[in-house]
Amino acid sequence: MKSEIIAILADHLEIAPEQFDEYKTLDDLHIDSLDFIEIMFDIEEKFDAPITSEMQRHRDQIHNLGDFLRLTEELIVKHRQSEPVASNG
Repeated sequence: MKSEIIAILADHLEIAPEQFDEYKTLDDLHIDSLDFIEIMFDIEEKFDAPITSEMQRHRDQIHNLGDFLRLTEELIVKHRQSEPVASNG
């Protein structure tokens, strides 16, 4: 999942995925508020998980790319676990 999120970031920011460092801040990567929202919408679409508003609420916990990746993965997993299981009945 992490590599897929990095691929979305790389595509949006036009940076090679191998140039990402988990210690870089969002400012270091030139991710402003609008970029943040656009990236989150792309992630939501890719993983079919409505997490943008939750990410916005926890924005103060995101100090670097590692935090961003960790929180994004946690919210996607949380969303998947909360989805009702379809029955084949």
